[in-house]
Amino acid sequence: MASNKDEHQEWVIKDNFFHRGVSNVRNTLHGNAEAAQRALELVKAKQAQNAQQVVSQTGAHPTQVAAGYSAATSQSGSRACQCQNLPDEELERRALNDPTLPVLKFRYVLSRLRAEVKRASRYGHTTSVMIVSIDDFATLPQRFGNFAEMVQNEVLMAASQRFSAIIRRDIDLLGRYLNERFIIVLPETSAEQAQQFGERIRAAIEGTCLDHMWHKVTFTVSLGICTSSGETLPAEEMIMQADGAAEMIEKRGGNGVHAITF
Repeated sequence: MASNKDEHQEWVIKDNFFHRGVSNVRNTLHGNAEAAQRALELVKAKQAQNAQQVVSQTGAHPTQVAAGYSAATSQSGSRACQCQNLPDEELERRALNDPTLPVLKFRYVLSRLRAEVKRASRYGHTTSVMIVSIDDFATLPQRFGNFAEMVQNEVLMAASQRFSAIIRRDIDLLGRYLNERFIIVLPETSAEQAQQFGERIRAAIEGTCLDHMWHKVTFTVSLGICTSSGETLPAEEMIMQADGAAEMIEKRGGNGVHAITF
């Protein structure tokens, strides 16, 4: 029975995702009644298909499946209402911050970097961007097996906390880039200053040791830095240059800093 219930819930979740996708399509139709009708028919056809699959797999009565869809929809609406009742400060925090780590979301960091590049161009300032990648992160599952996910989360949390302790919190921006990669924006920071920041971060991470059950977990990072004067490079190009510099260090064995200046 528990297995049947789990399978039923899986189909409910899949159907909810499908509804959300169709809803996004309908929102872009801008009043196109014919297209909206086609989208509605698509929803009904998909719902009927999913319901039939649930019935064939679980032996549940069709009315029970329909009730399950209704309950899931009701719960989803309830969650939406709870979010609407959150204070503005909490909504802003959730919008700007990564859901699992004490860092900013990449999209927000990118928007701030674009603004910083424009400001640097106007006043002749220098901006640096740093990409920090945790070395050998992908090998943790081989080393820790069933505990790999827990170790990965501990490593990511420890790394982000070390970064946050070193950067200038009132000036610099720390965000999640991709998986085990972080991005740090250093406004009004020269190549030499950015190199010093990078070396401090590298040394701090190298000296980090996490206690995980009977294991001692140590790790290192590869840092790539791109420094640009004024608006020499757009924000996206600075990030790609810094990412390429970090990848170069990774290929050399990691635990190092490589800087590029334009």
